[in-house]
Parts: sequence; structure tokens; C-alpha cells
Amino acid sequence: MNLKKKSILRFPAMMAMVMAVLPGFGQTEEQIEEFNKKREEFFTERLSLTEQESKAFWPMYYDYFNRKMKLAEDERNTFKYCHKNADNLTQEEFEEALAKIRTLKSQQYKLEDEYYHEKFTGVLPARKVMMLYKVEWDFRNHLLKELRNHKEGGQDSRGRNGGGAGPGPGFGWHELPASPPCSMRCPSAGATS
Repeated sequence: MNLKKKSILRFPAMMAMVMAVLPGFGQTEEQIEEFNKKREEFFTERLSLTEQESKAFWPMYYDYFNRKMKLAEDERNTFKYCHKNADNLTQEEFEEALAKIRTLKSQQYKLEDEYYHEKFTGVLPARKVMMLYKVEWDFRNHLLKELRNHKEGGQDSRGRNGGGAGPGPGFGWHELPASPPCSMRCPSAGATS
């Protein structure tokens, strides 16, 4: 199997791991609301958002997040399709899939650029927008840690309660559930495209 095919086939497993901890993947409305509440509390505390900043930021962030997840879902579905049909696809079909992935990645970059460098900076100081990158990363790590602790009865993969520098040998990525199709239902901020 050539390198392009191998790369296409590995990505769905990584995406499934990340998507498993995001809202909208087989969760109830209450679970989604709880997730959004935790995210808002986490971000608000870490960014020290004022009430005025929160009122302007959160509708905008949810619009960004929903659009970002739609692009990620399209990308994930493209990889999933290629993985499922790898033995039956032609070189041309793989090339088309790679072109689609390139377009989706470009759209993701443009979306991030639009929000981080135009919209968010219109409602938050540049320092907080810069911190937002780290806060999003920290929140993902927080979710993974919660998921790991929940699956392992409160202990991380090394038999310790909490702590650790993140995933390492024995983390057990293979134990994460496969994610069903996306049905993102974040609080809307008006029309999302």
C-alpha cells in the first residue's frame, strides 16, 4: 500500500478519538448543555472574560465552532469513505479525495483567520484572543483527561489519580468509542453557514 493510501487510512482513527469527546456525537440534549456550560465556565475563567466580553464573544464563538465542526465532519467523512472503500477506489478517486481534503483544510484556515484575526479581536483584547488558542488546547486536554479517568475508574493509564503530562504509552487510544455521525447542536448565534 502506498504512502498516500496509508495516510488517508490512519486519519479517521485520530479524528474519531477527538470527536468522541465533543458534543453532538450520540449525546443527549442534557449532556450537550452540560458540555457547553463546562466549556463556557472553563474559557470564561481562563480568559478572565468580563460580562460584556462574554455577551459579545459566546454567540460569535458558537458560530465559529459550529462552522469549524461542519468542516471537520466533512473532512472526517471523506477519510472514512476512503478508508471503507480503499480496495475499490482508483488512483483518480484518491487524488480527488486529497484535493477535497486540501480544500477543506484551506477553508478551515480561512475560517480561523476570519474569526481569530478579525471577529474575535473586535470584541476581545488581542491578549485574550492570543490566549484563546491555549485555552482551547487546554480544554481539549481537560476533556481527554476526564474521558480517560471516567473509562479507567478515576485513574489515568499509569494507575494514578489525575496528573500526567498527557497521552503517552499505554494511553489506550484504541479504547475510545467510534463516533457516530455529527449532529452538532451548539447554541446558535443566528444563522450559521
